Amino acid sequence: MITVAESPFKPKYGSVLEPNNELKIKETHCLNCGSRLLKNGWNSRVLILEKRRERRKIRLMRKYCPKCGEISPDLSKIAPKNGIYHDKFKRMARQHYMEGLMPSQIKRVFKIDFDIDISKSSIVNWINEVEQPLRTLLKDTPVPSSGYWGYDEIHMKIAGNKRYTIDTVDVNTKFVPVARITGKMGRSAGGKVLKEGRRGRTLNIKGLVKDCSTNLGGLFKLRAFKDLKQQNCITHVKWIMARHVKSYAGIPKGSVKPLPKKWNRLLKLFYNVIDSKNETKIYINLEILRNAINQLSEKRINRLVKAFKQLEKWIPKLIAHQRDSFLPSTNNLLESFHRKYTYYPSFKKSMMTERGAQRVLDYRVFRHNYGRFPEYIQQYELKRERWRALLPEMKGDTIFQGQAKHFSSFIKKLNKWYGKYQDVWEEYFVFS
Repeated sequence: MITVAESPFKPKYGSVLEPNNELKIKETHCLNCGSRLLKNGWNSRVLILEKRRERRKIRLMRKYCPKCGEISPDLSKIAPKNGIYHDKFKRMARQHYMEGLMPSQIKRVFKIDFDIDISKSSIVNWINEVEQPLRTLLKDTPVPSSGYWGYDEIHMKIAGNKRYTIDTVDVNTKFVPVARITGKMGRSAGGKVLKEGRRGRTLNIKGLVKDCSTNLGGLFKLRAFKDLKQQNCITHVKWIMARHVKSYAGIPKGSVKPLPKKWNRLLKLFYNVIDSKNETKIYINLEILRNAINQLSEKRINRLVKAFKQLEKWIPKLIAHQRDSFLPSTNNLLESFHRKYTYYPSFKKSMMTERGAQRVLDYRVFRHNYGRFPEYIQQYELKRERWRALLPEMKGDTIFQGQAKHFSSFIKKLNKWYGKYQDVWEEYFVFS
């Protein structure tokens, strides 16, 4: 089985508080070298305990290892590191925030569940303590990637100003490589986000599924992205074609009025092109559509001509998924991911600073990626077991036999990446 990478933090020694107010280290042997721990006297200390902020004077038994020196017990489960609130409340507040609760809602949770009144500013400070560690982790730590990503933007209002969330998701591994708050969208902003998502050159982008927006300009003509395959989301293409046909039928832009039945066949001809199962069929249906439009003579025919030219131009981006099975035909996966971010009530319209919006985004991305790792690791382990089972039957296949190095190398990467996520989880979130 894949094991979690070793944490760079020092081993934590447990402690137990006896009824006579004596606090003792649980372990009898050193967690580093295995030597037996020796007693090293007592210290007096006043602790502020978890329940009801109870103050208690205790005697702390000190221990040391003959080889490693003084042992420091982990008191976080019994007493706070500083301040009047137990460290558990800080971790609970961060988990509540990560789940989508706002500080004012977290305050009410503590009041109802623990009958303690924690100030909103304290909760905000606890949440902010993890802001930089999360940003560093998400910026520097890669995630499993197939190289085929969904790309989209969320339009926002931050302090009354237009801002954007540019986010991505790997359409096969379902990890989020990068999600960033930006003041603008376009070639420059999109390029920066995609370059950050690659983590230098650790991750490769082979294909991109996006809506039909052209705001990325000539980004894909640059050497770094020129070999990238593009797929226009078929759902978005259908929306655009439907708007053109509605406009031709005399329905104002933005109207929710349904298309009159007599024009349903015309819209169906557009959809036939989009839904074609192979390249030959798409060109046959395109010619059928061209002939149908040429037979119309209404004044607004130019609307349909424009739609046809647009659709014809997009054909390479409509059939990309037919040529590469790793590319999906739609960007629906990423659209569903937007709900993970907008679940936070004020995210889309009521955030006051870009920094705050990025903090919400980072908490939610961390939550998703951290939860995704165990499932992905299990799937990859099953893949390796199937490979091992086939080895006796594939003795003459040197390429198949050589997959051992691939599995070994990738498992080491998984351990390293997941280990970094676990370090942050253990340091700032986990409680019992």
